[in-house]
Amino acid sequence: MKELLAYIHPVVQVLVLLLALATLRLGLALKTHRTGRRRLQRWEQLWERHTQLGLLCVACLSGGYVLGLLSMLLFRARAPFRSAHFFFATLTLLLFLGGGYTGWRLKHGTTQYAEVRDLHGFMVYLGFFISLGVAVMGFILLP
Repeated sequence: MKELLAYIHPVVQVLVLLLALATLRLGLALKTHRTGRRRLQRWEQLWERHTQLGLLCVACLSGGYVLGLLSMLLFRARAPFRSAHFFFATLTLLLFLGGGYTGWRLKHGTTQYAEVRDLHGFMVYLGFFISLGVAVMGFILLP
């Protein structure tokens, strides 16, 4: 039973990555609208959905991170802090949290809108691509 429970964290995180991909896709559509390459009729609704999914993504990613720590302690009987997977997962979580914070600043207004918007995109893109590597690193930790 413990071996089966050890797979909860990877399954949840794969679903969170799919959610992050959907959020990223909406963000890219908003970027093409902003740069004028393709005008969207209902960009406000798209922006609202992007912010909602982004918040959900950051919350689920944080929960999955804690679930991974608990999984290593309870089901795998291993120290969770001694792997590259842990280090890069922590880096990914911090990048997504930073992306969430900058997104929150964009939503609530900032005097440095362009700089914060660029930082938001950079942090989230980097976090997403590192998370793909984290997923691969996690394969060796599976039972």
